[in-house]
Amino acid sequence: MDDPDLLIEVFRLVNPVVEAARRAHGGRLAGVGSRAWWNASDDAKIAGLLVLSEAWCVYDPERAVRQRLREMSWALSAGHDWAAESRRPSRSTLTRRRAEPGPMARPVDGAAAARWAATGDSAGGAA
Repeated sequence: MDDPDLLIEVFRLVNPVVEAARRAHGGRLAGVGSRAWWNASDDAKIAGLLVLSEAWCVYDPERAVRQRLREMSWALSAGHDWAAESRRPSRSTLTRRRAEPGPMARPVDGAAAARWAATGDSAGGAA
């Protein structure tokens, strides 16, 4: 977090509650979500949540993700071969390639297709 005054205020509000719960429960608080936390008293549960909230304020995961994505994009940009962009086929080449029949292309017998649609047999009844 970039605002130290806010962190100080958060600590000032959270710390007394957490310390009171720690004293009442033998110096330790159960981790949030653990079986011990679910079985603890309400004040211990709240203190555990406050500790987690304070940690969330100190370490902003969304900011960390934004920073990591920025670093990754810089790394990808630096590693990209920008000269390869000039080796792409031209629009006319792509248009010509799309107009040519592909390796799976074959002529279609319209009469056989119609027989198949009508009878389920394209051979003309020579089965």
